[in-house]
This record gives sequence, C-alpha cells and structure tokens, in this order.
Amino acid sequence: MKSIKLIAALLFAPLAGLASADASKLNICLLLADDLRPDCLSMFGHPVAKTPNIDKLCANGFAFRNAYTLGSDRGAVCVPSRAMIASGRNYLRPDIKAVFTEGAKYKRKEGESPFLGQTLQKAGYASMRSGKFGSNPNQVDQYYDQHVDGGTSAAGNVDNLIGFIKEQAGKKPMFLYMAPHEPHDPQYAPQEYYDRYKPENMTMPVNFLPQHPFDNGEMTVRDEKALPWPRTKENVGRKLARYYASIAHFDNQIGRLVAALKEAGEFEKTIFIMAADNGLSLGEHGLLGKQNLYELGGMHVPLIFVGPNIPKGETQSFAYLYDIYPTMCELAGIPIPEGLDAKSLVPVISGKQPKVRDYMFNAYQACQRSIRDERWKLIRYPLINKTQLFDLQSDPHEMADLAAKPESAAKIAELTAQLEKTRQEFGDTAPLTVANPQPAEWTPPAPGNEPAKKEKKKPATSHRERGL
Repeated sequence: MKSIKLIAALLFAPLAGLASADASKLNICLLLADDLRPDCLSMFGHPVAKTPNIDKLCANGFAFRNAYTLGSDRGAVCVPSRAMIASGRNYLRPDIKAVFTEGAKYKRKEGESPFLGQTLQKAGYASMRSGKFGSNPNQVDQYYDQHVDGGTSAAGNVDNLIGFIKEQAGKKPMFLYMAPHEPHDPQYAPQEYYDRYKPENMTMPVNFLPQHPFDNGEMTVRDEKALPWPRTKENVGRKLARYYASIAHFDNQIGRLVAALKEAGEFEKTIFIMAADNGLSLGEHGLLGKQNLYELGGMHVPLIFVGPNIPKGETQSFAYLYDIYPTMCELAGIPIPEGLDAKSLVPVISGKQPKVRDYMFNAYQACQRSIRDERWKLIRYPLINKTQLFDLQSDPHEMADLAAKPESAAKIAELTAQLEKTRQEFGDTAPLTVANPQPAEWTPPAPGNEPAKKEKKKPATSHRERGL
C-alpha cells in the first residue's frame, strides 16, 4: 500500500506543485484554429494532413480526444463557441444570450462571472487577441489589452503576436490568443501549399455520400451550398486539397510563433492550448459544414494542453471547449472565478480523476440534439420526429443507424431520458418533439433556386460576413 501511495505522489507531484508556482513566470498561449477537425493533425495519424510544427509542439502534451463545443444557435457555430471560451458559460444561459441579442449595448451585470480577459487582467497579464473579427462578439474581447485583426492570413496574426512578444517579454506574464481564419473556407494558403496537395490524390471518407438521406433542419445553410448536389468525388477532392493546404499554412505560422517565444526566452515558461472553435464535415454523410451533430461534424474539436509540468498523454473522457477557461487558470495558478458552467480538466490531466463528465450533450439551433456516453450516441431531430442511434464502439463512423431495430428500444428510452435531464441542466428550452413534424424527405434545390438564408439581424462587426 505504501508503494502505491508513493507512486501516486510522484505522478501527481508536478501538477500539485504547479498550483503554488509563481504565476508571473507562466505565459499562456491559446491557438484557436477555425473549422479544424479533430482528426486532421498528423500526430494523430492522419494519412494526408501534415502538421509538423503542431506535432512537435504538442508531442509531450495532454490531448482530449473527445472534446466538443457545446453547440450553436446559428449557422456560424464559431460565434457562440468563441463566446463560450471567453465566458466559461454555455450559450443557452440568458446572460450569454444577451451578448448576442443586445449587441454593442451589452454591459456586464453586477455579480455575473467575469470574462476571461477580465480574469487575466486581474491576474496581471499583458494580453493580446489577434484574429478573425466578427466571429467573436466584440463585447467579450474588449477586456484584452490589445484586440487586433490579423487580416485574412494566419501570417498577419503571428506578425502581431511576435511584435507583442518583443514588446512585453520579461515585463509581465503574457496571454497570447491567436484566432485566425484558417482552415475556414475559402481555405486560404500561399500557392506553395496548394501545390503540395493534388485533388486527384484525395481519398473520400469511408462514410461519404452524394447527399444526406434526410432533412436535418439545416440542409441549405451557407456551408452546404459550397458545392452542388449531388456531391462528387471530384468536387469534394478539390475541397479536401484546399483544406489540407490551409492547415499546412496554419501549421507553418505556429512554427514562427514558437520560434519567437524561444528567441525571447519565454517558450519554456509558456502553457499552450491547441484547439479549434468547431469541426467540419467534408463529405461525410453527404454534408460539408459544421451545422450537424455527427462525430466528424460541427461540434467535435481538437484540444491539447502543453507546458510546464503537464504530463504527456491522452484521454477519451469528455471535455467542452469552454473548459479551457478554468483549466488554464488552474494550470497557471490563477484563481478560478465563481459562477462558471465550465469545469477544470486538471483532475483528468493529473490523473486524479478519470473524467469530469459522464455524458456529452450537444445542440444545434432547434433542429438537432444529441447525447452520448462512452459507447452509445443518440441524435434527435425534433422538427421531423426522427431519432438516430449509433454504437460508436463498433461503428465509429456512424454508418449503421440502429434506431429502427426492436432491440434498440430500451437503449433509446434510456438515452432519451438522459438527454431530457441533461438539456434541462444546461437551460435548453427547445422541445424534443413538435406537434406537427415536417417531412423527413428532402430534395436539393435546383442551382440558383436555393432559399434565401434567414439570419437574425446583428450589428456589423467586420469587413467579413459575421462568422461565416
């Protein structure tokens, strides 16, 4: 028994000591890609995508392989995703909804938990967010010392951050938040990166379909109109090639940022978080966007923590993207504010707990809800009264819907009850059943006859279409 306790003490000693470390010596660097899938890092064995700089940076990090953004109330999934990261609150809460509905008039109410930028300011950090404007409500970014637009390329963002590092290194601990466009469409990259990936060499996903088999409630959103129906291997191949090229360009800029930190003598005392605001479908199930709840759809994201005293490893336990807020605080020795929905993942990173959640709940507008445990996943489409059930253990690509099988009835009832319970805990008020469901059948519109996109009116915040 004594030997077991000794081993445990040795394993947990680094992280236990981290909480008492001098926080002034720890920088934090959040690297948030746009539309980066959780499988598209070569360190995870992707056969085509090449990310040598991210691989090297994260080689000794701790990866959450089942990390997700909670969901979205709009087609621009990045908007609530980034607001949740900045607030540690889920987008279904009234105070976070107010960020969007009140726009520029929004003011923090007394007693509300602080935004991430406020917490970092209080802790004495010099902070810069450089990245895409319009995919974040500016109300949550005003608390960074500098909030700048890096232009349409990740290179501009890294230029901004390198300048900030040169200015601030050695003066204060730094918070560096890089949030570029890549690899969001149109999948920007210099030509040299496009030349590396040939469309004719692209392999289709195993669950590729020319068209999604039913109306999921968001069939003609902007992302889905990026290619005509039916999807073809030629069209999807071209999109895949551009996507991998854009990832490679993003990866190269990460290398530049790391080099700047090393040159400034700050690399060894920096905590890095590698993540993405949301995922993306690229031909799976006939879909192209992030407005769905499949595993390789809109909500599943990469999430890796790297830095002083963070052990090398990975876990299948569930994490939300907004858990970044309290986790980075605990890793850096910053007091975690009260009132957050997010949970610190340090107990999992340290090995003290196997998980902090038993279920993963995701939502998209009023048309899709899902719940999954370590094996089973249920997706509910209230507007068409349809349920899908997948055994992710034997069917990780969600190709065999088991919902119609009589023997699945008990599992569907169990997961539906859990979905109802969990969504109430999150403050979700959308129904799981509607009185007059729409037909599930769906026919793609003829080219040029797509229905107009309906969006809630929002204040303009950038030169680009908000979050799209």
